[in-house]
Amino acid sequence: MYFVVSPLNKIPFTIPVDDGERNKLKIDATTAHDIKCGRDALASVGYDETVSMRFLPAVQTYRNQTMLYVFLLLAFLFGAICLSLFLYLRRQHKAFSSAENTIRQFLDGNTQSRIECSQAGDWYSLFHAINEMAAILSANAENQRQTKEFLQGMISDVSHQLKTPLSALKMYQEIIGSHTADPEAVIGFSQKSLREIERMEAVVYTLLKLARLDAGMIQMQKTPENIDTLMQDVLERFEVRAEQEGKVITLSGNRDVSLSCDALWISEAVGNIVKNALDHTGSGGRINISWEQGAIITKIVIEDNGTGICPEDLYNIFKRFYRSRFSQDTQGIGLGLSLAKAVVELHGGTISVASRLHTGTAFTLSFFHLTNE
Repeated sequence: MYFVVSPLNKIPFTIPVDDGERNKLKIDATTAHDIKCGRDALASVGYDETVSMRFLPAVQTYRNQTMLYVFLLLAFLFGAICLSLFLYLRRQHKAFSSAENTIRQFLDGNTQSRIECSQAGDWYSLFHAINEMAAILSANAENQRQTKEFLQGMISDVSHQLKTPLSALKMYQEIIGSHTADPEAVIGFSQKSLREIERMEAVVYTLLKLARLDAGMIQMQKTPENIDTLMQDVLERFEVRAEQEGKVITLSGNRDVSLSCDALWISEAVGNIVKNALDHTGSGGRINISWEQGAIITKIVIEDNGTGICPEDLYNIFKRFYRSRFSQDTQGIGLGLSLAKAVVELHGGTISVASRLHTGTAFTLSFFHLTNE
């Protein structure tokens, strides 16, 4: 409790104060005293409230250090940004240089060159588009190359196959012209000329069929066809020849079996194989055409008891104009089996051959019938 004297009447009176307020008053008095002492000390050395803070050594040092740290931080950030930008631009430059080199290689003839673009981004999207364009151009160039080779091969094949009959025809005509007074010679060489003309006709027609098949100009018109009816048509085509040569063609198979196919072309394929069998079967030979239908495959087998095929020729008999050096056939041109193979494959089937010398040969045509497509 404090005693206070009133300035009006000089009469002391008391104000009750608790301990907490008393301590607070003491602290405030001490703080005010310390502040006054500090100001007096600063004033004694020339510092007052009007002096700038930058003249204080400790503040100045702190300020300088802070500015240095800020400058170093900004310099580091600026350097990091510049370095990142430099590395980015350098990588972009390398990517562009590599793309340019790849494009030049492509233009120089390396159609397999492609730009490396495994990352994402606008530039790499452009590289992807360039690669797609290069792939399309390469495919078109390859198609043109194959077309050119096909035409060259076709022209070469035609010229090669027509050269012999044309030379024979020229010779026969000269002989006919010089033997006009000999009717028998004229008739004989006229018949030979007719055979050569028929041979040239067969070559040209077969080559045209193969060319149309290779060019994709022919679409197989598949419809369900009765196999027995198809084979009867083939039999009728060769029945007269087989009878004249003393050979027999037989059919065996379920008459209710059908096959989804183009009847005209399947008849052409089977007919070529039968003709090949007749060419390599002697008098008294037998050719059997059989067929069977399984769960997913329909098979047509053309089997003969002729001279057979040499093992070294089995892998070449479907090549165009291929003729074995052991072949006794002088009329064949080596296109029938090639045409048969092309027709069977366009039907989604396969053709295989098994043969033994002096025993016979069997050609098997296999067609999948999971769908009618």
